[in-house]
Amino acid sequence: MFIVLAILLTAAALLAVAYPILAKAPSAKPATTATESLDELLGQRDAAMQALRELNFDHRVGKISDEDFAVFDASLKHDAAATLRALDQWEAQTEDDLDQDMVSAIAARRSQLTTGARGCPSCGRPAAAADQFCAICGAALADELTPVSLPAEEAACPKCGRHADPGDRFCAGCGQILSASG
Repeated sequence: MFIVLAILLTAAALLAVAYPILAKAPSAKPATTATESLDELLGQRDAAMQALRELNFDHRVGKISDEDFAVFDASLKHDAAATLRALDQWEAQTEDDLDQDMVSAIAARRSQLTTGARGCPSCGRPAAAADQFCAICGAALADELTPVSLPAEEAACPKCGRHADPGDRFCAGCGQILSASG
């Protein structure tokens, strides 16, 4: 019994000494992509949860004393909480990056539509100068383009001329799409 206890204490001491070194080694190499960063954080989370399960099992079967369990449990829970906080930060940063990308893409598209305003000959939807096909009906926008004025905040439908309120996505008179946002 004494030999088993000595082996367990030695293993626990080695783990306690080696853990900070092993835990820092993966984070020393910066992740090159968001996916790799997520994979690394998920791996750390899974490892922490598995270590907690094993610690609880070892405590239930009597391999670890109550005092040692309390120390190791607190340490593992602290590490797991830090990993979960890092996952939350990754998610918030990724959402912010995606939001910025979407805002930039929308602004670029709006700029294209306002500078090269022309309409689809089939449905009348505004199209950018570089567009070759209508995004709504799929009609080819070759040489049959008709000029169209884009609706302002409070303007008329470019197809039928009916008044459009701010936030309207479709014309109430003819069903023309007025705005992709809203």
